[in-house]
Amino acid sequence: MDRDTIVALSTPLGESGIAVVRMSGPESIDILASMVPESRKWTPRKIYHCILRDAAGEPLDDVVAVVMRAPASYTGEDMVEISCHGGYQVVTDIIEEIISRGAREAGHGEFTKRAFVNGRLDLSQAEAVADLIAAETRLQRVVAIEHLEGHLSKIVRKIEQDLLSILSFIEVSIDFSEENMPVYDREDAVVKLEKIASKLDDLISSEAAGRNLRQGIRITILGPRNAGKSSLYNALIGEERAIVSSVPGTTRDLLRERIHIGGFTFYLEDTAGLADTGCEVEAKGISLGREAASKAEIVLFVIDGSVPFEKAVRTELLKIGPDKTILVVNKLDLPKKVKRKELEGLVGDERIVEVSALEGKGLDELRNIVYEHTAKKGASRIGTERVAVNARQGAALREARDGVVNAVKRLEEGSPDEIVSVEVRSAIDACGKVTGRSVSEDLLDVIFNRFCVGK
Repeated sequence: MDRDTIVALSTPLGESGIAVVRMSGPESIDILASMVPESRKWTPRKIYHCILRDAAGEPLDDVVAVVMRAPASYTGEDMVEISCHGGYQVVTDIIEEIISRGAREAGHGEFTKRAFVNGRLDLSQAEAVADLIAAETRLQRVVAIEHLEGHLSKIVRKIEQDLLSILSFIEVSIDFSEENMPVYDREDAVVKLEKIASKLDDLISSEAAGRNLRQGIRITILGPRNAGKSSLYNALIGEERAIVSSVPGTTRDLLRERIHIGGFTFYLEDTAGLADTGCEVEAKGISLGREAASKAEIVLFVIDGSVPFEKAVRTELLKIGPDKTILVVNKLDLPKKVKRKELEGLVGDERIVEVSALEGKGLDELRNIVYEHTAKKGASRIGTERVAVNARQGAALREARDGVVNAVKRLEEGSPDEIVSVEVRSAIDACGKVTGRSVSEDLLDVIFNRFCVGK
């Protein structure tokens, strides 16, 4: 990896009271010193108030600066953090001056990549930095912090250690194979490996919840015309985004807004009312709504509780997968015409909720049902284990589990120790992909290119 000095703005570019310019590399402290003519000791972790000057001695800005010397810094290298005024031109001039004195502009995620290469973070912790920056809810922040503090890493390293212990006995057995002396109990090794496979399964099962936590969950509101879908959409997002009208077919475009429930991000979609129509534009909107519902993780099927439950509506409801459907009986504020008995068997009874989108009644119950539905998909594990692996980590863990399961099969089949050891070693190598012990430079580039510049 390059050992030159890099510089970048670590805060968003734009007008602000303060911006932070960050340097890392062997020349970072010398570059700072060259921009501050007054002699300083530059004691690590001491805040210095100073005037930065350009090559002509003209002042650039009145700043405070902190230096950190290797290896006791975020990147493990000499580092400088300059807090300057947040104006666009101020920041631009400071960075350009630093570059003119020998630094180069940092690439995406390069500070964190250097922290990984220098052993300050492992790969799962580095990925948690990106998750923490992107966190929009408390739950996202909590899980990201747990990963950043090494919770996932500790679990995976313990699995690695247990596998290495088993492998060591197998390899000793190989070395003494000619002496016909049993070094380890194969049945005991099977028991230990099965326990490891169970631990790996626990981690793998958190991948779906991790995906939902990081990427969000898609909810589509579907139902017949004038059921109050747009009113429900507005009520859930807390603002008037969709046009509400008694005129059938008002909603034609697909509307999408982000909301948060129970620490998860949901993308809520309002769709055109289901109906037979001769209007080409409205028909296109209905088609888009059905397509959105087919791709959504959750469908809120809204019916008007103040009118009789029609057979055509029932038919539309049955077209959707019952496992992802929540049946919302709207217009609780009006005389009720739909009987609960008519809805039996369409979806689970626990996923039928009565609301008044107009008056806000029943919305908390609806939010709870949405959250509980999400929890059944694995979100509850986040609350207890505080682990939510990403897709890359999940793939590596499945590879590790395959190695462990294959090792068990080989032991039970009576295969030679040499073959068993290959399977165990493959599981160990796969665990190393989670922490970054065994990953390629190309994969590292892909991972860190997802970061923002300056982190």
